[in-house]
Amino acid sequence: MAKQRKLKTGIGGSRELLTWALQGLEQEISTTRQRLQELESQARTLRASARGVIAAVVASAAPVAAAAPTVRKKRKLSADARKRIADAQKRRWAKVRAGKG
Repeated sequence: MAKQRKLKTGIGGSRELLTWALQGLEQEISTTRQRLQELESQARTLRASARGVIAAVVASAAPVAAAAPTVRKKRKLSADARKRIADAQKRRWAKVRAGKG
């Protein structure tokens, strides 16, 4: 006949201690599942109310979206400003070319 082995526990406790631990875990699982159901219910409520808000926003924004966008005026530079920019760019390129040679 095969020998029967004693149940070894990793924490050095008894079967009773393991039973209590399992009961505590089962209680935690039950509590967590209940909380999850409550949160899912709240999420459904929020989604339903958000749909109504989104529909209202879309309905009120439709006339605004149809309006033509405003055209921005083109900025004009004076001839003097264009000349200063061109001269500055020429000086930058002259420095680059001088550094290569």
